[in-house]
Amino acid sequence: MKIADYMVTNLIWIDAGSTLEEAAILFSENDISSLLVKENGEYVGIISKTDIIVRVVAKGLNPKTTLAGAIMSKPLLTMDHYLPRKDAHEFMARKKIKHLVVTDHGKVAGILTLKDMIS
Repeated sequence: MKIADYMVTNLIWIDAGSTLEEAAILFSENDISSLLVKENGEYVGIISKTDIIVRVVAKGLNPKTTLAGAIMSKPLLTMDHYLPRKDAHEFMARKKIKHLVVTDHGKVAGILTLKDMIS
């Protein structure tokens, strides 16, 4: 069982200069738990719902003015789509992450979550 068998390929992203209020709207409208972040047309980071709670709300920052690029996790942690799911699970546990960016020939192809692997 390869990572590609479990990853989500419908990539939803936000620009690094967008506010976290805009990110929250995307989370809600698309029923997702993470967003890729782009800057100058390239994927440069990722943010999750938890990031907004821990890095913004808990610190009293304003989601209407705080930018996605300010709280995103970077650099992107990635694995190739053809690798075994077991490798992804071990990598995610070791790095303590819940969202893994999946690549195909060096290009972002999807996102794998712990939830995706369990479903």
